[in-house]
Amino acid sequence: MKLEDPGLENELVSLKVLTEDDRDILAGTSAVEAMWQWMPVIATGTNFHSYFDHTLELKKSGDYIPFTIWRKSDGAFAGVVAYADISRTHRRLRIASLWIVEEMRGTAIVPAVQLATIERAVASRMRRIEILTPESNERSIRSIERFGAKREGTLRSYFRMANGTWADMAILSLVGDEAVASIALLRDRVRELQQA
Repeated sequence: MKLEDPGLENELVSLKVLTEDDRDILAGTSAVEAMWQWMPVIATGTNFHSYFDHTLELKKSGDYIPFTIWRKSDGAFAGVVAYADISRTHRRLRIASLWIVEEMRGTAIVPAVQLATIERAVASRMRRIEILTPESNERSIRSIERFGAKREGTLRSYFRMANGTWADMAILSLVGDEAVASIALLRDRVRELQQA
């Protein structure tokens, strides 16, 4: 199975490879404001269209696969996520650029997306799954550790952000059977949130 194959979904979310057709959808969301907090500077400029064009260019390389996220219950746009720094030779990738629309944060949508992306990575024979998150975002780090990812350390001054600050990034990973165990934990988390 390829990472970008159709059918990347579970009972709550469906992920589709990002295309030019998604530009207007994403431009109409609060992602435009949020990019100042979570996007690193790129050479072509710090505005929404530059980032969108840059994402489409990265997609052509084959080592970056961006997705749109859709809530299956009503077809609502739920956010974006990507596989980055993909090495098929070394069977590793990074889950990156996860952004969920505000009204769906704290719901079962977030672990459902994590579940879908990790399941597909495992099905595609990836051995190492990395996640980077700002060191200052303790809530994000705790959320990632909750499904079994191990914190490996901090990459200091790793990104210059769109707002001009420098971000230290916590690096977490799942290796081998840890990813399989995380799938079970995330399934339980999704069920728990659905019942709440």
